[in-house]
Amino acid sequence: MKYLALLVLSLTLSCYSGAPPPIPLDPVRFLSINDVQTPDTLPNGLGGLARVATVRHRLADQGPVLFVLAGNGLGSDGKRMVELLNVAKLDFATLGEHELNLGPEALVQLVAQSQFTWISSNCTRPDGTPFPKVVPWDTLRVSGHKVGLFGLTLQGAYPEGVRCTNPDSAAQRTIQTLGSEAADVIVAITHQSTDADRNLLGREAKLDLILGGHVQKATDSVVSGRHAVKADENAQSAQFVTLWGGKDNWREAVGLVQINGALPPDTAVAAALRR
Repeated sequence: MKYLALLVLSLTLSCYSGAPPPIPLDPVRFLSINDVQTPDTLPNGLGGLARVATVRHRLADQGPVLFVLAGNGLGSDGKRMVELLNVAKLDFATLGEHELNLGPEALVQLVAQSQFTWISSNCTRPDGTPFPKVVPWDTLRVSGHKVGLFGLTLQGAYPEGVRCTNPDSAAQRTIQTLGSEAADVIVAITHQSTDADRNLLGREAKLDLILGGHVQKATDSVVSGRHAVKADENAQSAQFVTLWGGKDNWREAVGLVQINGALPPDTAVAAALRR
């Protein structure tokens, strides 16, 4: 925990004073945001995708990090938000109700423009076929570990052409699949209530971490040493999570990074915002 406190502090500064804190051996690291309706700095001086991109860049300078959006990230101008998230080097996003309420045609167009991976285990077309370029789960190697990821969205009265099945059933099925794929760590990217995330951790012992959304204020729920985290809406903060240790023996450290004026904007994202 001392490592994480030092690293989160260093990320909020415009530059390091002295050497950065040591990083655990072969960590799996995530930076997560959610519910981003505006890419710009808010009137209260917080937020801004350009500042979040600076955090991602600094973390990437230290080693691999997965940058994740846990739903409701396309705002009122989906095309512009996708362009900005592409420039910010987002890795994965799951669907929120705002994306689904765009309807299937608009959603498919925006997904096609995305350079990051959309992931959903329970939201598909009515016949159960996935939307193009939306995967139910994925695996990749991070620091030598096989990381399994899947996405969940709360059920709702979505437009014709969209169906979201029970997220708990989808989670159970997908965790079994990722286990058969020999994933070392299994992570859910969710857009549902805090209680739903906490209950999911309680039921699924093989689920190591939840990166969630569908909130306005940041939360961190812990079940048997495993975390379900959510950041403040509109990127006023980001959740930074580090896992280390290895399969069936993961240790987790969580820190909330405040996205404020102490962070300079990433030049590429700032330039895209001005266009």
